[in-house]
Amino acid sequence: MSEQVPSTGATSAGTAHHPVFHKFPPWEGIVPEGFAVNFLGVKQRLHYWKPNLDNPPQYPANRRVKAEYPPFDAQYFEWIAVLESVINAKNHFTMIELGAGLGLWTADAWAALKQFSGLPCSLVTVEAEPTHFKFMSQLFADNLIDPQSVCMIEAAVTKADGKVGFYFGTEQGSGEWDQYDQSIGGSHIVQAVSLRTLLKPLATVDLIHVDIQGLEYEVLEAAANELDEKVKRVYVETHKAHIERSLRSLFRRLGWDSVHDCPGWSTVQTEFGKIAFVGGGQTWLNPTFSNSPENEKAVLRQKLESSRHEGARLLAELQTREAEMNQAALMSTSLGWRLIERGRRLRDWIAPSGSRRRRMYEFVRRRI
Repeated sequence: MSEQVPSTGATSAGTAHHPVFHKFPPWEGIVPEGFAVNFLGVKQRLHYWKPNLDNPPQYPANRRVKAEYPPFDAQYFEWIAVLESVINAKNHFTMIELGAGLGLWTADAWAALKQFSGLPCSLVTVEAEPTHFKFMSQLFADNLIDPQSVCMIEAAVTKADGKVGFYFGTEQGSGEWDQYDQSIGGSHIVQAVSLRTLLKPLATVDLIHVDIQGLEYEVLEAAANELDEKVKRVYVETHKAHIERSLRSLFRRLGWDSVHDCPGWSTVQTEFGKIAFVGGGQTWLNPTFSNSPENEKAVLRQKLESSRHEGARLLAELQTREAEMNQAALMSTSLGWRLIERGRRLRDWIAPSGSRRRRMYEFVRRRI
């Protein structure tokens, strides 16, 4: 999972922040000892991050802080997704955070909502690692998040409800817990919940934030119909190139708009400068909710056209692969191919690889 480890880095000089940040003036106030605070005023205990910081900051007790906007790093687009979801919410704000870790993005959404509009909200967090879950409860209490507005679910997210093996932090790292790589496949059996089940009682969802260590495509694909019907925006942290490709195909088939798409293990030239990504990030917007009702036909036409284009692309890709497989199969069964293979086997028997006779054979062959 990706978390907002306190940063001492500054933003690039002269680079303007995304306009959405200017709707949220940076927080200023007194910070208790043992806490860091971000520009929304969300406090987090420093001991959450001590094992992950090379040089933990030394903060005096009850210091006065004027917070700054976040640096232009791999998390910057996550901030944009959260803040834009908050300012575009109507009547009620709903968010789901899958692989929530400490629930920091949920806490950020809560703080932004209180500062911007004060709308009532429903916040759902799903996290299976028990130490993370304990810290999340503590974080919400520290930031006075209304317990009636939050549904915390201690479970893993999978494509179907049930139970599943899960890695806990102490199995893969050192110390009290390991921040990263909590994932499916360990020896601890935990509850598993599907996105379809999570969406069932909800009318609409302003944002789903997904960071589930490699299961992102299969979880979203299994709930594709519900996703398209109820969800306005999805931010996904990605972990493998083939999953990134699958997610693009899924959302194109649904006819969603790509807001940003940065592949993992890459450095991307963005409007905010060059940003290095380890885990990748994709933000997708459902046009059904971003257009006025009178444009419903145009939206449906757009979604259908996008789906057709992606279907045609997938069909062409399938046909190319099928042709390649047929060609390989034809070659392997043809008389000429069988004669070549027999010749190679005879050569290997007479002149084994690495032998003096084989070197002589290769020398002669090159001269012919």
